[in-house]
Amino acid sequence: MIRALIVEDEPAEAQRLTEYVRRYGDTRGETFQITWLKSAMEMLSDKSPYDLVLLDIDLPGISGMEAAQLLRVYDEATPIIFVTNLAKYAVKGYEVGATGFIIKPVNWGNLSMNLDRALRAIRQNVGRTVMVPTDDGVRVVPFSQLVYVEVTGHRLTYHLEDGSSLEARGSLGQLEDELSGAPVIRISKSCVANMDKIVLVRPQGMQMSTGVTLPISRTRKREVMDAVTDYLGSRR
Repeated sequence: MIRALIVEDEPAEAQRLTEYVRRYGDTRGETFQITWLKSAMEMLSDKSPYDLVLLDIDLPGISGMEAAQLLRVYDEATPIIFVTNLAKYAVKGYEVGATGFIIKPVNWGNLSMNLDRALRAIRQNVGRTVMVPTDDGVRVVPFSQLVYVEVTGHRLTYHLEDGSSLEARGSLGQLEDELSGAPVIRISKSCVANMDKIVLVRPQGMQMSTGVTLPISRTRKREVMDAVTDYLGSRR
């Protein structure tokens, strides 16, 4: 399922976009969960994670372009398609890494072409970015920076390559679903590790790239060792 956000202050345009996106999903065999917001302020206040943003520029208050610039401060990966009647902003759109730029009125051919491009970007990001819903908003973390995640109660702690960490509510089961297809392994009841960050496997546990050694639970030891050995061997 692809989580799409439409930011458009004109209800008729939002309805048109919604219908086209659903039609696109039907023709491509994709399921879209669509959210509609009417302003950039609502977009920036919304802490929900999205896979795709269709963003008008001429919005009340903060413009869509300004919102995109703020979004890129903490999220460099999520595809943005500008949908606007302001053609003069096309160049600026690519300055914030926009995936596409559509001039109103939206037509099916133009939108489907841009959605094709966005879908390729989304598929490239699968397993390569992690949505972390912190108290300050959703952080998009490149998977390459994630070392391991541990849970305490209902709080997840994401340990990153630079030694920093992020905390968020959630469960390891939800995280494993989000990272389906990525090289992660549950090594204990309370810890999931990125197999790309394993530098040494020892009897007492796995040494990670940050220097920490993560213990492997006795009940999972054989499963973990087999999975890690197969994965590391396949990278050679």
